[in-house]
Formats: sequence, C-alpha cells, structure tokens
Amino acid sequence: MAHWPVVALGVIALVRMVFDVIMTYDGADSSQQAAHLTNAATGFAIASWTEIDRRRQAISLPFAYAGFVFFLWPVVTPYYLIKTRGWKGAGLVAAFILIYFLSSLAAASVYRVLTR
Repeated sequence: MAHWPVVALGVIALVRMVFDVIMTYDGADSSQQAAHLTNAATGFAIASWTEIDRRRQAISLPFAYAGFVFFLWPVVTPYYLIKTRGWKGAGLVAAFILIYFLSSLAAASVYRVLTR
C-alpha cells in the first residue's frame, strides 16, 4: 500500500489537532514531548512518502536522502517536489505545510472562541 505515509500524516495531524484543541480548551499549554513526537512522526511519514515516490518514479538519489528528508523535511521536501514535478510540486508543498500547521490553527480558533 503506497499511500500509507499520506494516511499516517493525516492521522498524525488529526491526533495533534484534537490534543491541541483539548489542551487549549482546558487552558493548558501543549507539552514539548508532544511537539517532539509530532515532529518525529511527521518527518518519518514524509521521508517514507518521499522514498516510495522516488522508487515509483525511478529517480536516483543519494543513499542517505531519506535521512536528510527525515531531519530536514521543511527544506528538503519542497526542493524534491519542485525538482521532480516542476512548479506543480508547489501545491503539494502547500498541502504538507497546511497539514503540519492545522493543529495550531484549530487550537488558535478554539482559544479565540473561548476568550470572547
């Protein structure tokens, strides 16, 4: 199943969004451990997707490229998508960024509603 990294990224974003909304509703801050876990899981999902996509398109990249994507996905993923798809890849970059920041947007919305 080649789409599991995308599904995993959606689940990660959904769980983090619910967690942030609950924490905001209770008046607490989100924990650093949750942020680190989310960042690691997001990096893993995006690195896995990049590796699957690279193999599907038969693109030759360095051996440790997936490691670079895992640690530096905000920089490496846009480069990869624009390099392999041209400027059409910018839409995918925007989708990844939106999914990543969705929990913060949802928590900010709840905070705004509660402080009125």
